[in-house]
Amino acid sequence: LLSRVLRPGDIYTHMYSGLRGEQDAATGKASAAMLAGRKRGIYFDVGHGGGSFNWKVSVPLVQNGFQPDSISTDLHITSMNAGMKDMLNVADKMLALGQTVPQVFEEMTSAPAHEIRHEELGNLSVGAPADLAAFSIDRGKFGFVDMNNQRKDGVSKIVCQLTIRGGKVVYDLNGISSDLWN
Repeated sequence: LLSRVLRPGDIYTHMYSGLRGEQDAATGKASAAMLAGRKRGIYFDVGHGGGSFNWKVSVPLVQNGFQPDSISTDLHITSMNAGMKDMLNVADKMLALGQTVPQVFEEMTSAPAHEIRHEELGNLSVGAPADLAAFSIDRGKFGFVDMNNQRKDGVSKIVCQLTIRGGKVVYDLNGISSDLWN
């Protein structure tokens, strides 16, 4: 699949599942196929889902430099009620794996826009849609669960405070866009 079928610019998702030979069994590092795919220009996406994110795969791959190009959820009815939950929970897992906040935000915004050839999305340039989100980073002790119900602890959690779509507030966690009552 990665060395002969997928073409440069195609997206391989569920990259940390361990279900399709993503990991070399002997070394624990990215498999030869994953390395060949990256060399061929294939994009790699987290694609967490309900059964496609495994700490035993993601930790060694990330530690050995095999980072995702993009982060997605593969959101469906069972994934949102299990270890995946939502986009920010997947991003939190990447922080727990040692990625930086700027890396994670790029992998959620401009990188996917580039992969699907919609450069007008995922940025704040002139003429881009007025879609914004304001986040805070909570610090503490948080637990993040994979597809096997295995937990990895982290110290950061991203919280969406405000979302603006097309110039209008569509989500406001703490009423920061509202006037005080008095």
